[in-house]
Formats: sequence, structure tokens, C-alpha cells
Amino acid sequence: MRVLITGGAGFIGSKLAREVLKRGSLTDQVGDRREVNELVLFDQFPPQTPNTDPRVKVETGDLTDRATMQRVIGGVTDTIFHLAAVVSGAAEADLGLGLRVNLDGTRQLLELAAESGRKPKFVFASSLAVYGGPAALSVTDATQPAPQSSYGAQKLMGEILVGDFDRRGLVDGRALRFPTVAIRPGKANAANSSFISAVIREPVAGRPTVCPVPGDVPIALISPDRLVDAVIRLHDITTADFGRPRSLVLPAIRVNVDEMLDALDKAVGKDARKLVTFKPDPRIEPMVRSWPAEVTSARARSLGVETDQDALAFVRQYVEEFGS
Repeated sequence: MRVLITGGAGFIGSKLAREVLKRGSLTDQVGDRREVNELVLFDQFPPQTPNTDPRVKVETGDLTDRATMQRVIGGVTDTIFHLAAVVSGAAEADLGLGLRVNLDGTRQLLELAAESGRKPKFVFASSLAVYGGPAALSVTDATQPAPQSSYGAQKLMGEILVGDFDRRGLVDGRALRFPTVAIRPGKANAANSSFISAVIREPVAGRPTVCPVPGDVPIALISPDRLVDAVIRLHDITTADFGRPRSLVLPAIRVNVDEMLDALDKAVGKDARKLVTFKPDPRIEPMVRSWPAEVTSARARSLGVETDQDALAFVRQYVEEFGS
């Protein structure tokens, strides 16, 4: 079985790759459990930490270049995890870039997957950014998308394309609406939510950081481990069990910065918390307050998707994996 992960050099892509390799097999397009004998990691740049597993093949290039992606898919790919994207802040800052990568890149990838004739599974990383407005502060399966950002609009358009290609029988499409993922290691990216990881990551490393929102602002979060488990679980179920619509919101827990810092006290000590200062940003704070704070999904829970336990679970997971 040949599997492709776009965005394979990123944090989530790399973590997903490690878990796929660890499990060793996935369910294919016809429902059979098959050994993963080739895992292709595609990104703009190779992973910072090379994977020496002989099943791994690294490809680099431009997601929007047709010849490149035609070569990467190769006509023999059984599963595509499409994680590559221009993140929220960058997509808002540069409309053209966001459209080129998040919309045109997704459309082209779907076209090439369809042209292979294999009807591959196509798992699309969407986002809670497809929701917006007062009605979206509490999201359920019944909440209607109403994006309030270019990134959210591009993700919703990608979902619609995935659903249409699935309807036509060209791919087995599944669009998953990711909550904010915390805690991410490494440098902050251009996502507007990056501060939620920074308030833990930086103090754990002994570095000061500034939080742009008050400590009581709630955010819907999912940990990297829970996210990867959900992605693989929802990949492996049958297309009939996944059901319709082909878009699905992943449940999350409601956490605020104060709760994250309380957890930091328990996991690391109070000296770490002193490295966080608060300076509300008039651009960031209203945006964060407009995001969903309560996210539930009876449909996802019925398919075996679980949420994290509490804020301490996020901090402990990060400290155990990345703390010194």
C-alpha cells in the first residue's frame, strides 16, 4: 500500500507519518487491511529530522506544480493525507497565495488523484475556521459554516471539492475540521492561534513570551496525539460508516490560557509561569474571541473519536516529548 502525506515535513505530518509506520498497516479503498510498504512525505523542504525507515520516501517541491504532483502521486497511491496549507495569518495577509495553495493546490491534487483511476482515500485537513459569527461560538454537527476569514473560506471551498469528487466516485473523500492543535514545538508559525502553544513551549524552554489575549479567553483545543489518532481512525473506517456529509467536525475541549498556566505550574513549577506576560493585541484578541469555544460532535464520538481530558494533559504530553 502506498500512502502520501502532503505537508509531511511539518509537525503534524511528521507525527502522522511516525504513527502510520508504527502501526504498519491501514485500511485501503475496498476495506481491506494492508501493509504500508511505501510512505511518501511531500513538502516544500525535507524534514528537519530524516526518517531512516526504508518505507519512507521524501519528495520536495511546489504543491501547485502539476508535473511535480503528478510524479509524486505516481498513479499508484492508495491514500492521500492532504495536510499542506498556507496557515490562517498568512492566508489573510496574502489572498493570492492562500487561493493558489489552499484552493488551487487542493483542486489539482484531487484531479490528479481522480486521473489515477484508483479512487484513493483522500483525507483533507480542514479547520474550525469554516465557522464564524455569534452562532459559531458553540459548534455542533448541526452548525452551518460561515467563514469570517480568507483561510476559512478556502478550507470550506476545499471541503466542497472533496465532497463533489467523492460524489462522482473519483476519490473516497473525507474532510476533517481540525480544532487548534496544542502544544506545537519549534518556532511559532503564522497561524493566529500560535500563541496558545507559545505560552507553554517558551516557558518550558526557559524563554519569556507575551500572550496577546487575556487569560480567561476560551479556545477549543485538541492535542497532537488525539488529532493523529482521530485522523487514522477516520481514515480506516469504511466509507459507509463515515457517512454523509463528507465533512466532519472533530470534537475538542474548552481551555483558556489561565488553565494552561495552572497546568504548567503542576507540570514544571511556578518559575515557568513567571515568564508569561499579558499584552492584549487589538488585532488578535477580537479574532480569538470570535472562534468556537465549545466544540462537540456526536457523529465523531460515535465513530470512536475521543477528546483530551483537561489542560494538564496538553502540558504533560508536551513536556514528556519535548521538555528538557
